[in-house]
Amino acid sequence: MKKIILATVLAGIGATSALAADIGASTPYSKAPMMAPVPTWAGFYIGGNVGYGWGSGTTNSAALASANTLGTGFLRQVDGSFNPRSKGVIGGAQIGYNWQIGSLVAGLEADIQGSDIKGSFNNSTLHQNGDAIDGSAHTVNERLSWFGTVRGRLGTTVTPDLMLYSTGGFAYGQISNSANTNVIDNDGPGTSMTYPASVSKVKSGWAAGAGAEWMFARGWSARIEYLHVDLDKVSAIGNATPATDVFFRGTSINYTWRTQENIVRGGVNYHF
Repeated sequence: MKKIILATVLAGIGATSALAADIGASTPYSKAPMMAPVPTWAGFYIGGNVGYGWGSGTTNSAALASANTLGTGFLRQVDGSFNPRSKGVIGGAQIGYNWQIGSLVAGLEADIQGSDIKGSFNNSTLHQNGDAIDGSAHTVNERLSWFGTVRGRLGTTVTPDLMLYSTGGFAYGQISNSANTNVIDNDGPGTSMTYPASVSKVKSGWAAGAGAEWMFARGWSARIEYLHVDLDKVSAIGNATPATDVFFRGTSINYTWRTQENIVRGGVNYHF
């Protein structure tokens, strides 16, 4: 009996050892695969952009009080509103910082842009029956040499690597505008007068828009953005030139330019 029990125990131990050996051979140890890091928008970034802009501003001309004595014919030839339809390429760089809480991303961004946005307008008005003024010709030029913005951004992540955002804040830029009106009077003193004026200065205003940004690789994102830039109004006075004719002496025209630009640009950012 003792021999039977001993044989049974030894057989069980042998079977268990064989089973353990089989299990160890069929299930080798291996490390669990590493999880891909979840993209984050938080932190500093810097990048560049290029785009296209077109103007939606206007230039207005109006005779001043001293010119009203020439009558309604002069006013009809001088007073007007013109759109130079400015357009051109822009390009520059941006730097910013983002904070992220869940799917909400808030940030602050500053950019500086070189600009070739410019436009011109030319027209002429013929004689009006009964008017003392025979006609006039208007020339308007507008140019935005460069501009920059400092804006807040507020976005939401549609997916971890895709963000939609709105943006708005302060804008400034260098404008260079000019205008001239040539007034012709053949019925009266038989002369023509020009009223040239120009202005070049840095103006401030506001900017607002929206965009989408895609984190296409670790630390790198691409974006497309629309921005409306409004640099408000600037004025200059054009006096009669030459100022020798008695009929036109002391007359002047006030020109007012409104600088408004629409910007569409694409860019790439590196996130630190």
